[in-house]
Amino acid sequence: MPIKYRLLIGVTAVSACIAAPVAAQDAGEVNVRVSAARTKLVDAGDIFTDGVQDPEAAYETREAYHSVLTVSYFLIDGVAVDASISSPVTTNNIPAGSLAGLPNLGDDEFIMATIGASVHPFDGQVRPYVGGGLAYQLTTQERDGLAVGLNIPNAHGPYVNAGANVSITPRLNAFVDVRKAWYSTGATGQLPLDATFTTFADVFAKAELDPLVIQAGLGVRFGGDVAEPAPPIPARAAGDLVVKLGITNLELADELELSVGGAPFANAGLSTFEHQTISAQFAYFFTENIAVNATLGFPPTIDIYGAGSIGPLPKLGEVTYGPAALTVQFHPITTGRIRPYIGAGLSYMFVFGTEDGAFEDLGVTEDLGYAFEAGVDMLVNDQVGVFFDLKKTLLRPTATGTFQGMEVVGES
Repeated sequence: MPIKYRLLIGVTAVSACIAAPVAAQDAGEVNVRVSAARTKLVDAGDIFTDGVQDPEAAYETREAYHSVLTVSYFLIDGVAVDASISSPVTTNNIPAGSLAGLPNLGDDEFIMATIGASVHPFDGQVRPYVGGGLAYQLTTQERDGLAVGLNIPNAHGPYVNAGANVSITPRLNAFVDVRKAWYSTGATGQLPLDATFTTFADVFAKAELDPLVIQAGLGVRFGGDVAEPAPPIPARAAGDLVVKLGITNLELADELELSVGGAPFANAGLSTFEHQTISAQFAYFFTENIAVNATLGFPPTIDIYGAGSIGPLPKLGEVTYGPAALTVQFHPITTGRIRPYIGAGLSYMFVFGTEDGAFEDLGVTEDLGYAFEAGVDMLVNDQVGVFFDLKKTLLRPTATGTFQGMEVVGES
């Protein structure tokens, strides 16, 4: 179960902020926001089996939690163009209605992006806004469950949103945002009609996705006429310690080489969904450009499901693990409010416990692997800022257990 990447959002804060006078959102201002988001699809649409509609057939998807990066540029006072992109979101497709009782048909992973505009009619400490535009749902991966050949095409449609910015300092905002979009897609796959997976029915669903996304996070304002009494922000110096707290979105690559009873089991995969935890980073600067960064995450507990040829099985088990990384970072830009960085080092996966499911006597090994990262600090002052961070780690733990009395070994 290699960790694919980690997307962090949070505050590079070591001291508290106090409220301050707020300038209007003027032409030329740029607002960069990072948030934690909850997305839920509407779970509606017509379902056809071998071309015949089943009016009682339905499906259900899980609510998903992920991260969103939004950039707004104010063309004129109070009017901005907005663009956003999310970290990947994974949902399942559980049969309901007349199909209730069947296993998960499969999972689809997608990225959500928007392009639009918003109107900010008010100044002051609390500044509500409304907006709209086009939303895009771009499928990045599909994993078969009970269904074979699951295909969920990209989709797009209009959206509207509303929210409010709340000033913490002249440059730092907290915000909440609610976005509703309307679009559908045509999902296809084959449903096995017997236990041997030799006879199939063609399934088509005109899925009305219509996602509702609720966000909460922090934003930093650049340019415009934002009041900023503080002096220029100095570069980090040797001996500086920077502490970052954030919400981490974790996703496993879900690749699997499985053997059952000593024989290879072809086309097996895993489905673990993205999951979140609270993380802390501690960066010690040796020079203004070079730092060593330790990342620790609160151990999440995740459910492990099968995909592909083992997709119809119930939940395989649970594992509680702790993500950690130690990297050397290079900070090429040491002045200004936007400071990108890259890094490389090692990552370690601690395993704190497992719980059996369809696989009994489940065990997962700890593992050490390489880690790579890229990110950007967006500073409000010398002590407070917002950061956006992406990590890729190459971990290859091994899972063992038994299934119906046969030894099972899964290598990621």
